[in-house]
Amino acid sequence: MKAREVNFDGLVGLTHHYAGLSFGNEASTKHRFQISNPQLAAKQGLLKMKALADAGFPQAVIPPQERPNVGVLRQLGFTGTDEQVVEKAGTQMPQLLSAASSASSMWVANAATVAPSADTLDGKVHFTVANLNNKFHRASEAGTTEKVLRAIFRDGSRFSVHTALPQVAMFGDEGAANHNRLGGDYGEPGLQLFVYGREEGGNEAPARYPARQTLAASQAVARLNQVNPGQILFAQQNPRVIDQGCSTTT
Repeated sequence: MKAREVNFDGLVGLTHHYAGLSFGNEASTKHRFQISNPQLAAKQGLLKMKALADAGFPQAVIPPQERPNVGVLRQLGFTGTDEQVVEKAGTQMPQLLSAASSASSMWVANAATVAPSADTLDGKVHFTVANLNNKFHRASEAGTTEKVLRAIFRDGSRFSVHTALPQVAMFGDEGAANHNRLGGDYGEPGLQLFVYGREEGGNEAPARYPARQTLAASQAVARLNQVNPGQILFAQQNPRVIDQGCSTTT
């Protein structure tokens, strides 16, 4: 069987800024309020993509999501025209407008968890959208991410896109940032490695920073993606490492 691996990158959006929205991410906190340059960031991303393409790696781009996310601001009670909604949010709750303007969807590793056809029971490529429910600015991405993936991978005979898990802490899912695949040739079965930070009701958990990925979420994603049970390994990240600001997600 012939198979290829395609690298997907996100394009940095116009509202990219350093807001320090990700508690538990030391880099995010330390760079808070620094001056950003969205245009330069987008160019740097494109140069990285071109470097990979020139090296022979198939390269694709996922577009940035619409920001500010006026829809979520309306959901939170701000009314009027789009401009008025943004103005009211910026005046009354600037931190909320910052979250609704986050360009964090650029981090495609948090978009979904993917299982290639070589590892699935039905021979399709499966995607389960990440709910990212530990952070408000990221949880609002899930609906649009699902629409984007369904538009790109629209051949139902080859691809299956699954809706994000329920938006509750028990099923906190950070996508492919907590997942890896170990194996040889792309078309051959491999080992699906799911890394989680905590188990609901378990004793081991970080004390300082949140463990965003749960075992229950990883198990649910494996089921949805129809991963062959004989090709799955679940491993817990050391809670002390998470408390150093080294979470498995960005």
